[in-house]
Amino acid sequence: MQHWIYVYKLLLCTVLLLLLLLASDVSGQKHFTRARKLELREDVRRMFQHAYEGYLRHASNYDELRPLTCDGHDTWGSYSLTLIDALDTLAVMGNFTEFQRVTQLLEQKMNFDRDINVSVFETNIRIVGGLLSAHLLSKRAGLDLEQGWPCQGPLLRMAEDVARRLLPAFDTNTGMPYGTVNLRYGVPKGETSVTCTAGVGTFLIEFGTLSRLTGNSIYEEVAMRAVHALWAHRSSIGLFGNHIDVQSGRWTALDSGIGAGVDSLFEYLVKASMLLNRPELLELFHEARSAIDKYMRKEDWYVWVGMNKGHVTLPVFQSLEAFWPGILSIVGDTEPALRTISRYIGVWKKYGFLPEFYNIAAGEASPNREVYPLRPELIESAMYLYRATRNEYLLELGEHMLETIEFSAKTKCGYATIRNVVTHEKENRMESFFLAETSKYLYLLFDEDNFLHDDGSGGELVSTEDDVCVVQAGAYIFNTEAHPMDMSALHCCHAHKEDIYAGLDLQRFSVRSIFERSRERQVAVQEQWTPQCHPGNYEHYYEQERERDGEKTEKAAGKDNGESATTTMAVDIEVFDEFQQPAGDLLVSNFERIREERELNQSLQRSEVPRNQLTVSDLDDFFAQRRENFASAAEALNYVLSFMGNFTMDVAFIRGLQLYDTNISSVLGPGAQKEYESRMRSLWQLYELEQQYAANIRLIQGLGLLSFQADGERMHGHLANVLESLDRSSSFEEVQTNGSSSSSASPSMPLTDIRQVILQARNGYAMAIVNTTAMQEFAQRIYLSGTTDAAGRYRPLLEPDELRQEDRLRPMKPAEERELFRYARRIIDFRKRMAETVDRLQTLMQETPLAAKSKEAAVKEDAHHQASGQAEVATVYADSKAKALEVMTTAQPDESKPHNHQKEKKQLTETTTAAAADLEMEPEETGSVWSQFVQTILRKTTVQRVKFDEAVLLEKTRKALEKYADKELPHHLFGCHRPEYIEAFAYRDFYPDAL
Repeated sequence: MQHWIYVYKLLLCTVLLLLLLLASDVSGQKHFTRARKLELREDVRRMFQHAYEGYLRHASNYDELRPLTCDGHDTWGSYSLTLIDALDTLAVMGNFTEFQRVTQLLEQKMNFDRDINVSVFETNIRIVGGLLSAHLLSKRAGLDLEQGWPCQGPLLRMAEDVARRLLPAFDTNTGMPYGTVNLRYGVPKGETSVTCTAGVGTFLIEFGTLSRLTGNSIYEEVAMRAVHALWAHRSSIGLFGNHIDVQSGRWTALDSGIGAGVDSLFEYLVKASMLLNRPELLELFHEARSAIDKYMRKEDWYVWVGMNKGHVTLPVFQSLEAFWPGILSIVGDTEPALRTISRYIGVWKKYGFLPEFYNIAAGEASPNREVYPLRPELIESAMYLYRATRNEYLLELGEHMLETIEFSAKTKCGYATIRNVVTHEKENRMESFFLAETSKYLYLLFDEDNFLHDDGSGGELVSTEDDVCVVQAGAYIFNTEAHPMDMSALHCCHAHKEDIYAGLDLQRFSVRSIFERSRERQVAVQEQWTPQCHPGNYEHYYEQERERDGEKTEKAAGKDNGESATTTMAVDIEVFDEFQQPAGDLLVSNFERIREERELNQSLQRSEVPRNQLTVSDLDDFFAQRRENFASAAEALNYVLSFMGNFTMDVAFIRGLQLYDTNISSVLGPGAQKEYESRMRSLWQLYELEQQYAANIRLIQGLGLLSFQADGERMHGHLANVLESLDRSSSFEEVQTNGSSSSSASPSMPLTDIRQVILQARNGYAMAIVNTTAMQEFAQRIYLSGTTDAAGRYRPLLEPDELRQEDRLRPMKPAEERELFRYARRIIDFRKRMAETVDRLQTLMQETPLAAKSKEAAVKEDAHHQASGQAEVATVYADSKAKALEVMTTAQPDESKPHNHQKEKKQLTETTTAAAADLEMEPEETGSVWSQFVQTILRKTTVQRVKFDEAVLLEKTRKALEKYADKELPHHLFGCHRPEYIEAFAYRDFYPDAL
């Protein structure tokens, strides 16, 4: 019996043991003791040390290590990138001796005044961020500090030197920066204006820290302006595209996601709001997140969608998106963060690494996207979430990541990129962020007592020039390259740099002093006060009132009769132009033109319609109309015009639907697109603007201005005739009486043919603005651009013969015609001025003493040599003039269009040098005229890049930020202007009850 009892107990214990093992397997977690965490932390330290020593031994003079061949190569700028990027990791891991050695090395050898092109984004996050972080950790690392630290120091000056070299990139029309800059010369010539979204919105942490430490607000302000500009160009559903043109604000890549090209924008909205005490940035993040959750979130995955419609375009997970759960944990939303990171951990466990692209639908790595360059985003989120939840499942992830990196990525001198996560094949590159981010986040995951985890409960006092403040108190905010910024140091330097109480006489603001000054002002006002009442003699008072009323009546009658209340005297004034020719009539006509254009602009402003956003249902109703629904052609026309004028489109829709035809800019210049996409317009205004563009293009093509080749005199005469014809007013009947003419003009086109081309262009415009079929086509284009449904073929509401001729050919006022052809007029006027410049310079050349000297020498020579010499001079001059004319005829008058003017200047200079040599002129004499010629040509035909001016950029930035001033905190660091503050605080009426 006892034997069976023993067997029963043994079976029961076995079952309980199995249940415990099953429970542990189900939970998927294991307990990590403190000793185990410290053991894993030291494993991470050894991993970092192996890679760091390999870089120092084989690639210290290069940006990055190549771990398979154990040599180095330059990637981002040839300035020892890994050395700077890994500097603060040395301090985090407690290697202060090496930190001090590298800091001294950087102070001695680093020079950023170099003629190299660098990525603005990468240089900011890696170099500026790394130097600022190392500067703020200098005290903890035991460096000898300058007086005034943390507001001064060699690493801080180095960081500001680099940031100042990045500032020219922000000098754009929108305030969004270029993607590349030359460290010595600014934005490179011909640099593309298209950059990724993250490259616009990832500056606030570094530039904000720099402004707070140095007291120079320009860095933080240009970063804020860039974010606001990017925010203003969101789509109508609140999403961002992937790439944008920083000059025009036009999106060039319309896929929207949280991964590559966009990721750090959202990261910096959250982190900068805390670091810089800007809650408005956190509000922007929450607004952006609502759109992300609505359109991108699919079962705790985040996919890529179209920025305008929100439809799925790319159902993939990118390894860069793994930062998102960490950001959610920072804002306190840990539950969805844990669910999402669990998805990502599943991918890691499947391959041992994260592929760049993982196809969610297929459940496998995307072809040709299987690479894993030892990215830190997943372990970064694990570190943040573990600090928030203490879930040891995240420690298990960190342990697994450490093991797989050691097993599959380690080489004899470093750690290599995994070229294929399926085969674990290596690639010969070790990115600098492996030492700056991946190693650091792994270390911090297991090192729970690290100083970077401080919560602000303690700190250290440091003395500045005028005060004592607290530093090293935390919290530390990481930039996107894992460089920590000490929040307490920022406030310390701000108090030192921006003390608004410095120099104030506090006795003047005591209660009694304010009260006494207020009473003195009141007494002074009372002494100067006189009563506004009727005099005692009422009869005399009313008599004066009647006299004043009579004078007013006489003045009013005089004005009605055309008389003036004051005496005037006629004076004859003769006005002359720069050629000493009478210009009185021209001046009067210009005044009349300006007055008419002002009246036209005022009428256009009064005619603007209120916002009534067009919808798909509105277009469906419009296309459902049929001709039989209307009693007459006039009624149908009125319906179409009413529809076009009633509905509006916002700027975001106009740009997002890409309604503007970019071919127009090739003729009229980029200013046309800026005008088209500048503000909210009704459908009618958009359609009318398109027809104006078409009329100008027809006119330019009809006059042959796109391929006009003639010498200066013939060109000047032809363009003068064109401008004269544009200034004349004619009725549309002239087109029919004169008949049709050729579509292109020759240089010797008669005046009647020029007018014929102008009238044909105007006639085409007049017909287009009542062409209901063209308006239906315009509406269909909007429908096709804004929906995924294919619109059916519409039926034309009216045939051309249904409209009466007089309705189509409405006469135009002179001001309306000038407004219609303003683009063509600007181009023609520009070329006319250029032709005049050439003629005047030719006259100057003939009148110079050099020409006389050459002529006198030629007379003394033999007739044969004289003839050959003149022929040679004529040939040289003709070649020079032909090259100059080629420059002029290819130039556009819109100054916003870039030109390769350095190449043109070089060609013209070479030409002038050759001419001077053939004429045997002295260089200094030759340059006086020809240099004027070259400079005039360059000034008129190209946009010379003005040398970057930091003060001008700051002025533009502050002006652009004025519209957001009301959204900033009342105690914003750079918004408290002393005069306003003192007036609001002290110089107010103050009456204390005690007095």
